[in-house]
Amino acid sequence: MENNSDILLCITKMREEEQRIVDHLGQLGIRVKVNLDSMELPVGASDAPSFGLALIRCLSQKNALSRTQLLELAGIETLNSGRAIAICTNKIHQAIVFNKHGIPQPRYQVAFTPAKLFDALSDFGDICVIKPATSSWGRGIARMTGKECLEGWIAARESVDPSHQSFPVLVQEYVEKGDYDIRVVIVGRKPIVAFRRVSAENWKTNTHLGAEIEPIDINDEIAAICADLVGVLGEGIYGVDLFFDYKQLRYVVCEVNQNPEFAKSWKVHGVDVAYHIAEYVKEKIGQKSKVNVGVNP
Repeated sequence: MENNSDILLCITKMREEEQRIVDHLGQLGIRVKVNLDSMELPVGASDAPSFGLALIRCLSQKNALSRTQLLELAGIETLNSGRAIAICTNKIHQAIVFNKHGIPQPRYQVAFTPAKLFDALSDFGDICVIKPATSSWGRGIARMTGKECLEGWIAARESVDPSHQSFPVLVQEYVEKGDYDIRVVIVGRKPIVAFRRVSAENWKTNTHLGAEIEPIDINDEIAAICADLVGVLGEGIYGVDLFFDYKQLRYVVCEVNQNPEFAKSWKVHGVDVAYHIAEYVKEKIGQKSKVNVGVNP
């Protein structure tokens, strides 16, 4: 018999973030069953639905998507949804979807061949950023500064990928964003915290690459972009990466992460992201419980 007070936590390993979430959920009276990537999922023919919700925090984007799809097919609701994870874990899909819905983002092209990269480089003024469809922590993302730079990148890629199986790739204009980007954490329907990730040493301003954290206010423009993103992706838990484009004088969405990390950042900005996630899980479980007893949430 289904117990809506139980949730499944899908993870690769128990990190500080996940342990804090588990601790907060325990304080709210919610039981957590930890499911590692190496473990079986309760989706067999003899497995009765036993979880009100599955919280997906796998490090591998591939595992996050595949395990979410199986759980949803078995009738278990997931956070985030399979659709949201599918969009967030593919940068090309994300760019296309955001373009369709008018989400502000850098200009982009999708290159299916190396030759197309030269056209994109020219269109973007001899400087652009190439991104593989799937990557995390800034891996595989390269800034091209002229034709010779691109030729070197293609030659290196051909040495490890002679049949170009890694194509297509996303090509974006290089945004003059200063020495920082902005991370906004969304939980549920609204942003709960925003902060700059500042690096004078690396144009990639990821915290794991050494960027420093500076808390900032969530202004009306940032809040509006986040509301639009939730409208496109659905409610969930997201890390939104924004640039402030100093040429266009506007915020643009670099990308949206479906499994935001916060072990380092929350200690600086002081917003307990794990607490907010636990409260949101409790809210979702409460909604399901009302539906199960025939009361509209």
